[in-house]
Amino acid sequence: MAKNLVFESFTDAFEFLAELKHSSKLILVIDEYQNLCKLEQGFSSSLQRVWDLYLSHTKIHLILCGSVLSMMHSEVLAYNAPLYGRRTTNIHLKSLHFQYISTFLPTVSKEDLMNIYASFGTISKYLAEYDAKQSFIANIKNRILDKNAYLYSEGNFLLKQELSETGTYFAILESISKGNTKVGNIASNLSKPSTFLTPYLQKLLELDILIKEVPVTETNPLKSKLGRYKIKDKFLNFWFYYVYKNYNYLEVNQVDIVLDELKLNFNDRFVSFAFEDYLLEDMLLNHQKYFSFRPHKIGRWWNNKEEIDIVAFDDENICFVECKWQNSVNKERVKEGLIAKSMLVKHNKHSSFLIVSKEDYLGV
Repeated sequence: MAKNLVFESFTDAFEFLAELKHSSKLILVIDEYQNLCKLEQGFSSSLQRVWDLYLSHTKIHLILCGSVLSMMHSEVLAYNAPLYGRRTTNIHLKSLHFQYISTFLPTVSKEDLMNIYASFGTISKYLAEYDAKQSFIANIKNRILDKNAYLYSEGNFLLKQELSETGTYFAILESISKGNTKVGNIASNLSKPSTFLTPYLQKLLELDILIKEVPVTETNPLKSKLGRYKIKDKFLNFWFYYVYKNYNYLEVNQVDIVLDELKLNFNDRFVSFAFEDYLLEDMLLNHQKYFSFRPHKIGRWWNNKEEIDIVAFDDENICFVECKWQNSVNKERVKEGLIAKSMLVKHNKHSSFLIVSKEDYLGV
């Protein structure tokens, strides 16, 4: 192959590749495809033409990768996208399971793995920022709260790529990070009518930034009036509560004020809920560790007054689970309360009860 090839356009480059004789499959990857579309308007239409005329008849396997979901949808996946109908496979990469954090950080203690899960989350790039030679608090201080750190501005960077009118979206996400998960509570916190929030919440759901949960026993989830909104990525949830909310302090290097707040409420506001998510995930992957039956459904349950951390059931059995990120838990007392709350759940199944504590997770 000739060296120092120069092409007038991407179209010329693609046509050149199509004319090459391939004895085996040639894999061509374009990373951060949305940047190319920004750089050259109409690029997807040009690629569509080249694909239809040349590339589709070759042994070239074209992979388009992008980190801006909305743009990948409009350029590739949507019905009116230039490349619609050309793809053979699409993969939406999800964050990793909890169990893989230890692959990145094999020397970290089990307790700190849960702390990391609740703050850095499970995106591989974020985990790569963690320095296992330093303490968890030092990592939070140096890797997230330091205004010169990569992760300090990550929330801004991520969302401003996806969203316009960021002020309203950021206000909604900050409110949710503070624990306002119902539409009415978010609206009240922002002094807006609930109807005002509908298009914003819908957009955040479409972008996979939020998820909407309903009680696991709901027979028609789409019509449930008990929906709650949750920031899907744990790092982003942490970022809105400790970074975005405290910009005024962090921008003038008042990091200790934020660290004091973290030491005061991080366990209750973040780790305890991360522990629930870990157990939900582990129960789905390893149900035999927890149940004598294989659940058909596992999830949270609540009504207007009470809630149960996890409810798992099949056609004949139901198990009510309480998660306690605490040491020295009086399990009998907790079980009594769990039994009382379980009476609020309508069912005709055989009941069992399970209490899982921090000590159980640590293997103490």
